[in-house]
Amino acid sequence: MFADRARILVSGGDGGDGASTFRREAHVPRGGPDGGDGGKGGDVVLVVEPGMTTLGDFKRRRHFRATPGGRGMGRKAHGRNGGDLVVRVPPGTVVRADDEWVGELIEADDRLVVARGGRGGRGNARFATPTNRAPKHAEKGTPGQERWIELELKLIADIGLVGAPNAGKSTLLAALTEARPEVGNYPFTTVTPNLGVIALDGDGERTAVMADVPGLIEGAHAGRGLGHHFLRHVERTRVLVAVVDGAAGEPLEEWEAVAEELRLHDPSLLERQFPMVVTKLDLPEVRERWPELRAALRKRGTDPIGVSAHDGTGLQALRTALVTALDAAGEADQHEPEEMLVHRFDPLAEGWQVVAEGDDLRVQGRRIEIAAARTDFENEESRDRFWRMLERLGVDEELRRRGAAPGTMVHIGSTELEWGDE
Repeated sequence: MFADRARILVSGGDGGDGASTFRREAHVPRGGPDGGDGGKGGDVVLVVEPGMTTLGDFKRRRHFRATPGGRGMGRKAHGRNGGDLVVRVPPGTVVRADDEWVGELIEADDRLVVARGGRGGRGNARFATPTNRAPKHAEKGTPGQERWIELELKLIADIGLVGAPNAGKSTLLAALTEARPEVGNYPFTTVTPNLGVIALDGDGERTAVMADVPGLIEGAHAGRGLGHHFLRHVERTRVLVAVVDGAAGEPLEEWEAVAEELRLHDPSLLERQFPMVVTKLDLPEVRERWPELRAALRKRGTDPIGVSAHDGTGLQALRTALVTALDAAGEADQHEPEEMLVHRFDPLAEGWQVVAEGDDLRVQGRRIEIAAARTDFENEESRDRFWRMLERLGVDEELRRRGAAPGTMVHIGSTELEWGDE
């Protein structure tokens, strides 16, 4: 099953809790705290699998969770780190979260971390000081990152065949490659993109990946017909081949409608190398009109190639034109500027704010939310340590100013606390 979109839930493993233990052995006076740190949770990592051509596997499985880290133990033993969860995706996969671009995976073995594991909590041995030699405080591990992400597949092909429905793209693909797409004399025979490998020279040493894109009709960019689902697949195609139906009532007008849909989707598509073929020259009526049609296209600045997938007419000339176009596209790729990385400023990465949530209050701020997640509120020493941090940052005063009273619920991340007198 071909699928080029999927939405999945990815969850990094939770960090392991730090241990609060004390060394108690015979003949070892003043053993002291020896609680070890918790292990780090595993990450969820997307990795390119070259043989994959669809996101269909994600229709059956949508939730992916990495292994959590192990708890720290006595004798300063470190908890086991959680293993990463590797999720295989096809080349050409674009990743978004909340409609924002996260990354894309193009080459074999490309890797992208989409959900990071939580950090392990520190054991009480880490908090011993000259003035507090027997701390009971140990941190909890932080939860792993969890979010829904959208996967979008943009097929990576060297050559893309574009044209109106029933223009002969699938038949041409079958004649040039070993692909065997479904072919029929009716619109929308092709309902998914088909891929094949074309030999560009006589000995087969130079090859290229060719794809036929389901037929585009007027209004495809706005959602009409089937082709709008697959317009994205031409974005990474280095060379586009305009396939004009020689047997159409008005071949030029039909192609111009297709070209307009490409322009409305992405104007830069029409700036690429664009060989043009007129199909079905094996039909008598097409052979008869071919000189007139070729002259009309030449007046528009295009030198078309007449082809017949059934008797092989023009196929070698097309291969030669494709070699020239691919070479020109390769030279253009070398002059493309490198993509710039954009770093967004997060105003709450270090700061904080208090907002109302109905009758409750919420403290927002990455630093404070992480501290709350790492605090064991059942441990009095850990609880006091957290409240001292709120007082030091001024959060305690702001909560009182915003009306916090005994019984008010205060939310910090996923932590819920009830405000008291103390």
